[in-house]
Amino acid sequence: MFDLCVKNGKIISSKTVLEGELYVKDGKVAAIAAPGSNLESKNIIDAAGKYLMPGVVDAHVHGGYGTPERETFEAVGKAAAAGGVTTVLEQPLSVPITVTEEAFLGKKKEAEERFCVDFGIWGGLVPGHLEDMEKLYELGAGAFKSFMCRCSNYPTTNDGQILEGLKILAKFGGVHAVHAENDTLIQELADRFRAEGKMDAKAYLESHPPYSELEAIQRYILLSRQIPGAKTHIVHCSIAEGALEVGRAKMDGIDISVETCPQYLALCEDDLYEKGGVAKCDPPVRSLENVEKLWELVKEGAIDLIASDHSPHPFEKKVVPENDFSKAAEGVTGEQTMLPVILTEGVHKRKLPLTKMVQLLCENPARRFGLYGRKGALEIGFDGDFNIIDLDKEWICHGKDMYYVNKHTPYDGKHMKGAVEATYIRGRLVCEQGEMKVEPGFGQFLAMKMRPSI
Repeated sequence: MFDLCVKNGKIISSKTVLEGELYVKDGKVAAIAAPGSNLESKNIIDAAGKYLMPGVVDAHVHGGYGTPERETFEAVGKAAAAGGVTTVLEQPLSVPITVTEEAFLGKKKEAEERFCVDFGIWGGLVPGHLEDMEKLYELGAGAFKSFMCRCSNYPTTNDGQILEGLKILAKFGGVHAVHAENDTLIQELADRFRAEGKMDAKAYLESHPPYSELEAIQRYILLSRQIPGAKTHIVHCSIAEGALEVGRAKMDGIDISVETCPQYLALCEDDLYEKGGVAKCDPPVRSLENVEKLWELVKEGAIDLIASDHSPHPFEKKVVPENDFSKAAEGVTGEQTMLPVILTEGVHKRKLPLTKMVQLLCENPARRFGLYGRKGALEIGFDGDFNIIDLDKEWICHGKDMYYVNKHTPYDGKHMKGAVEATYIRGRLVCEQGEMKVEPGFGQFLAMKMRPSI
């Protein structure tokens, strides 16, 4: 006897959309049967008129560890579940940053107590801690983050340090990722504008020009070429040209991937002017022309995955005077809205195939970060993580409805089409119609394990 049957829905995989019955036993997908099979099951869910998709794997989340005024694991976990995200991979930019065994274990302990969704934890490739990476990998941190530019509480890693770190990671298969922006180009422009008294949103955009991101991506690809077996990744790519550079590197045999985020697919410079600090992120949103180019690359498969880069801040750090935009904190909320934005802007507006959506949000991030086989697909033996989607439901997004500690969103007032009706993790109903059905601590830790390429 199975524990759960979901019948009469359409099941989305990365290859096809089919009518069938999904069966779960002991938390795992146990069978996918033809319609009308009616295999014996303890619980039956009728998903008539709805779609089933694998739970979303969000590879880029800032959960607020050590800064509860920004976010908490409990809040972001609830937001994830409400938005159809069943696995989050927590970034190392916390307090303390996750670059030592002690910091990793401290974060893991709190996450196990507070997350209601499954989770993994990133490590960091930063100066002074290259020797700590192998231990973190053994503990389950299969991915390691560096900044090529300055960041408020995270060390900048120079090119030589990145090269040394890539040599170490190549030995055991860890993935290295960078925030790719040219620091000196940005700082020169920012300092010049500040001296001229230009500190509005336009000055912020102009101090982070597309070429400052493109140069860093090109330089990182050059570094990746030097280390055979290195696995590398570009986070939150905001420019189409950057994704094209990654595509060329792949053709040359470089094991590199690239992600973009909903904010770069749904917002443009005009939105930043209109919404102010709640839409400020780094890299910034770009031109409307670039948005459309990014969507074409997403549809063509030139973008490997979509992640939220959920990076919240209190209202007082996001809402600032128009002529002092430099004081607005960089980073947007996006966990609860990621899947709805892709359904709205991608599936409905730009005819993104449902199969491609599952590749970008589920399968590819699970594959890249060592979780495939358990997460990322509805296949026999995988965890019973799935969403029931009402593809045609129309609704208005409101910040007040978010589970975040700071209930703001750059999509406040946006008309959405496509909604998450229910979220299941390991066969257990976690969230239904936005209402939580499990307690904090339901989430399980996931070790990210990859094999060396050589």
